[in-house]
Amino acid sequence: MQAITRTSLVLALVLPFGSLNLHAAERTLVERYHYGMQLDVQKVLALEEVPSSRCQVVEARMDYLDSQGHERSLAYLKHAKACENEN
Repeated sequence: MQAITRTSLVLALVLPFGSLNLHAAERTLVERYHYGMQLDVQKVLALEEVPSSRCQVVEARMDYLDSQGHERSLAYLKHAKACENEN
């Protein structure tokens, strides 16, 4: 009975750490945009950019679902939101 208890304890401690690796493997890799790239965007989930108080080009990222429902991330360059106030 003690062996079963030890085994259960070891599994209880090890299994959660193993599942962390599965979640890490499921994370989406960020693909870099290049000119002429064919995009398959069904639904945009999030838009983020590096904050900037100056009008300049910044890194941005779009998280989205493609037409097959797979979550994807795309990194690209854009003018900062501060440029919206410029003429």
